[in-house]
Amino acid sequence: MEPSQAVDQSPYARPSFKDMEGKPEHSIKTAEEDSIQIVNSDAPLHTWGALGMNFTITAAPISIGSFLALAIGLGGPPFFFYGFLFTGLGQLILCLAAAEIASSRPHLVGPQKYNRLAGYILVVEVSIHQYSSHSKPWHHFLVYVGVCINALVVNLPKVMDWSLSASLVFINGAALFVLITLPVRANPKQSATAVFVSVANNSGWGSAAVVFFLNVLPGLASLGTCDAATHMSEELELPTRDVPWVMVGSALLSYLVAIPTMTIFLFCIVNPEAMFSPVGGQPLIQLVSDGHASRMLTAIPSALIVVGFAIGSWEALISWSRLYWSFSRTNGFPFSNFTERTTDGVPVNALILGTALTIVIGAIQLGSTTALNAVLGGASLCSGFSWIVVFSFRPWLNLGKWGRSLSGFAILWNMWMITWASFPLLLPVTLSSMNWSSLVTVGVVVISFVYYILFYRYRSDEME
Repeated sequence: MEPSQAVDQSPYARPSFKDMEGKPEHSIKTAEEDSIQIVNSDAPLHTWGALGMNFTITAAPISIGSFLALAIGLGGPPFFFYGFLFTGLGQLILCLAAAEIASSRPHLVGPQKYNRLAGYILVVEVSIHQYSSHSKPWHHFLVYVGVCINALVVNLPKVMDWSLSASLVFINGAALFVLITLPVRANPKQSATAVFVSVANNSGWGSAAVVFFLNVLPGLASLGTCDAATHMSEELELPTRDVPWVMVGSALLSYLVAIPTMTIFLFCIVNPEAMFSPVGGQPLIQLVSDGHASRMLTAIPSALIVVGFAIGSWEALISWSRLYWSFSRTNGFPFSNFTERTTDGVPVNALILGTALTIVIGAIQLGSTTALNAVLGGASLCSGFSWIVVFSFRPWLNLGKWGRSLSGFAILWNMWMITWASFPLLLPVTLSSMNWSSLVTVGVVVISFVYYILFYRYRSDEME
């Protein structure tokens, strides 16, 4: 994928900015149609590190197992399997369209005029690296706090590049261990007919089509953060080249790794009923426990899975802190003078704030797991709406002959995903089974617009 032209003329690019260590960015002319490309001097992050971050945030081999409970009553394994294939293909096309934009505008945020509005919508998305709703006891919350603090500590030293690269190896190595040992130990296995043909609908929905499309969650969770690489644009040497490469490479890797992983998981479900009340609330842990039928062999992959989730929190905090830091540079948040500061090239203040917000959001589980799930679902919907805005109001983007088709598909795809992600999975609907994510999303958007209109619109006009 070749970079598009005229990076320096975009409202996303601000030549007056400096990189994270205060050194100026500089431009070079390329032989490709005499175009201008931004080069970050002394870039601290290599492409493989960015790929590791982008892949590990979702950790497809692990996250796909977190939704195995859907494979029991929501259409059975066939709908789970084919639903992932369908959703994954749509997400790959969305990623391709986004990568084309990134090849032309590889920047963390949009035009300054809209930063405060977009910034408040972003706040709810800090919860995106809260990967699962834990049980109610307070000691589980303390473990959650420990994971958050661990992510902060790991991000403080300048070890980011090698840790990101190592995470790519660890996640796939852990998945490989499970994929080798689980088929050997699991007995009895599911038949090919049960995995690929036999549909089982215990959801209460009468339409098979509705049940099929409700299986969008595994695909969205495994391929839902293809844009994370753009948050590291300031730390890559040639963002117009590196960011699109990482986005597409990570999405393809996640999709191709998740398919065989999902297939083996579905064949190795020994006790389907146990998936409704799994150990620790994690269907994947229940799967390895039933399949291995050994405390030792269960302990090893379980530890790898837990560490994998912890590593995912490192990468999510890295990505989010850079995004928050960039919004702060354009005065997109209150107290931006504080959060835009860096220490030795690390946005320490943004990291600390991100950790604090994550802990606060996680504390919701002490009162209501339903409320926590609503916040997490709202974060996903906010992300979908942001994609629609990107592809709707940038007709001047240089996307080539497929540009209109890709952008049009991306808009329709996000509308489609937002619709199905807002449905409750089970009928009849109860207070706990209701999907409240749409209500949370509407609340966040309304508050953001009101604040923008009343307090920030005129200031942003002056900044233009």
